[in-house]
Amino acid sequence: MIGDPQAPFSRVLEVLARHGALDGDRLAPGVKLVSIGDHFDYDVNDPVTAGREGLRLLRWLADHSDDQVVLVFGNHDAARVMELIGFDDSRFGEARTLARSIAETEKRDGRAAADRRERDELLARFPDLPTWGVAARDYASYCADQRALVIELLLAGRFRLALTGALADGREVLITHAGVTTRELALLGIPDERAPRAIAERLEALFAEAIERCRADWTRGVFTPLSLDPVHVTGRCGEEGGGLLYHRPASPARPGADKPWEFAPARPRRFDPRDLPAPLRQVAGHTGHNKCLEELGEDGPTDAARARPRGGIRTLRVVDDKVTYDLGILPDAPDAADLYLIDGELRRVDADDYQLLELAS
Repeated sequence: MIGDPQAPFSRVLEVLARHGALDGDRLAPGVKLVSIGDHFDYDVNDPVTAGREGLRLLRWLADHSDDQVVLVFGNHDAARVMELIGFDDSRFGEARTLARSIAETEKRDGRAAADRRERDELLARFPDLPTWGVAARDYASYCADQRALVIELLLAGRFRLALTGALADGREVLITHAGVTTRELALLGIPDERAPRAIAERLEALFAEAIERCRADWTRGVFTPLSLDPVHVTGRCGEEGGGLLYHRPASPARPGADKPWEFAPARPRRFDPRDLPAPLRQVAGHTGHNKCLEELGEDGPTDAARARPRGGIRTLRVVDDKVTYDLGILPDAPDAADLYLIDGELRRVDADDYQLLELAS
């Protein structure tokens, strides 16, 4: 498995080559690759180039058979058919330019001034944007060709919202982009379910139903937004999205936590690790090591985790409400809620240091 491949196409190939996964410019026969999602948006300073590279990467992955490449649906992939689906290149370019101007206003004059400009200028012209940060930073490399490719792959059944696998030691794992908490299980109507396959099947059914609701419109060129509400909530005018593909582990007790925004029940951007279902073992991307250290604060990181500068595969574990965040895949603990995080910050670490997660199946 490869963590969020938000990086130049050449860097992704370099990493795969160093792991012996390539035969020329294709995956080698016998190699099966799972991409954990988020194939776009890695360079806000050159969004046009980043957009082309993301498009090139996703096309290359999808050009392999679904027996060889499995594509997990991430929030950056989803935004192309959710928050940004109504934008063509010209209109999004205008929105991005204005949003970047508002970003400069925030740096110069503070948050209140930026909020006024967002309300009076950006949202007045582009009411389908959630916030200025979506266009200036988060999804700055959007283009309509990406939207078209994501729609094509969704209609062809190439994206997965969830799947299961086994680690090298046989542990069965649930695989999603950002992890499943007790909130999502309750919304799916299976609050007590802990079997990875049963959870994945329920998420995949939700996904298939959502795509089918859009199929007729998309086929005739009508850009109806995909909706996974309320499990994953799309960003709307003045409000960022939250839930399944957005949330990150965070300590509510850390200094500076904005609890009403971060842990809003309807659209959470963060989740307390203690809300991970136990016993359940999961694999997710979405959150790099530095972000985990920042969000968890003093709640969980070991000395070894604090000493690592970037990247790597990590385990977030909860047993009896005790949180541990450590490097690597920890030995199994029968009663644990484990989240194995594989976003290795591909664009920021040397290819030699980038880790892939080996699955037995």
